[in-house]
Amino acid sequence: MLSSIRTGAWIDKDRLLFYPAVIVVFTIAAMTYVLASNGWMLPSGAPYGSDFISFWTAAREAVAGNPLVPYERSLFEPAQLALFPKSVYFAFFYPPHYLMYLMPLGGLSYYAAFALWMVATFGAAFWVLVHIAGKPKHLFLLALAFPATFLTISHGQNAFLSAALFGGGLLLLERRPILAGVLFGLLTFKPQLGLLIPIILLAGGHWRVIISACVTLVLLMLLSALVFGIEVWGSFFAQADYAVLTMREGLVSWAKMISIYAGLRIFGFGDSIASILHWLIAAFVAAVTFWAWLPRNKVDHSLKKALVLTAALIVTPFGLNYDMFLLAPAIAFVVVHGMEAGFMPYEKSTLALIYFSPIFVLLSMAGGFSLAPIFLILMFALILRSMRSDAKHNAAEAVL
Repeated sequence: MLSSIRTGAWIDKDRLLFYPAVIVVFTIAAMTYVLASNGWMLPSGAPYGSDFISFWTAAREAVAGNPLVPYERSLFEPAQLALFPKSVYFAFFYPPHYLMYLMPLGGLSYYAAFALWMVATFGAAFWVLVHIAGKPKHLFLLALAFPATFLTISHGQNAFLSAALFGGGLLLLERRPILAGVLFGLLTFKPQLGLLIPIILLAGGHWRVIISACVTLVLLMLLSALVFGIEVWGSFFAQADYAVLTMREGLVSWAKMISIYAGLRIFGFGDSIASILHWLIAAFVAAVTFWAWLPRNKVDHSLKKALVLTAALIVTPFGLNYDMFLLAPAIAFVVVHGMEAGFMPYEKSTLALIYFSPIFVLLSMAGGFSLAPIFLILMFALILRSMRSDAKHNAAEAVL
């Protein structure tokens, strides 16, 4: 058994089909039972995918000509409660161009909009995964069974879109730099996930990508100001203090977060100490990632792309458990490298553990803490180990 874990031989084609199929069937059956038992609502009385309440209500207000409402709690909270009286308030911390992304949903019923959002964004993420790793039949089941997929759907969140734009930008970086920049520009709807993108683009000298991303962002800002009015940006920035307060005071449970900062707060560290320690670790991770993207270091393209996807989740202080779907393209890039260069001992088994890690994160959340930082650091270390192995192999070949 230990030998099988070391080599990863236990991960054969049959298990790659059987285990994900069991997960998908069990998840669908459990969700259907819970919803059917409660009149197709959650036991709390809120609709399924309750975070989506914020997106859908914001879209409805934008379509109705009230784009400022999502940025004013005194207006947005009663708007939500009027639609879902048994729900709680969900804030809208996204920039106005994200409101434009959502507007097509504003004319649909809640569950029709929810279904369209999930199918469209998962489809985009799956397209990226297929173009990274290939084998769409096996990959579809693996992507659907990935526990972070369930977390994203059950919350009604946007992690599929984040992975599609981030992973897609990395995928197209060398071949279609202008389009890659457009995707990175579109990803600015969730800037906390893109903190390292400027760093790697500067390190790699991807100037066309940088220019394209900047132009895309400026156009998005201008277009949203034209559609909604310039004052909507003022309202967005005005609520920044409330967003910081949400993280600092744990208004969204720290146990639901995946950051080092949140983990430290759970264990009793104050805001200042937790922030300092978080940013010290983030600075180290950013420095290593910058180094990996310098062309002179000749790091394998798949590995350095997996590295920045993983590092993005470590660096951000405000990441939630569903954001772990960003590990899907990261795992895909590492698998591609392993298929080409060979897998190291324990690499396959470690990747399997990371694949299932959102389950353990969810269970730890129920206990009032989060294991997410441990799994993210484990993935980061695994990629660094692969980079080191490649460097040794290349050095040996140079000697010969």
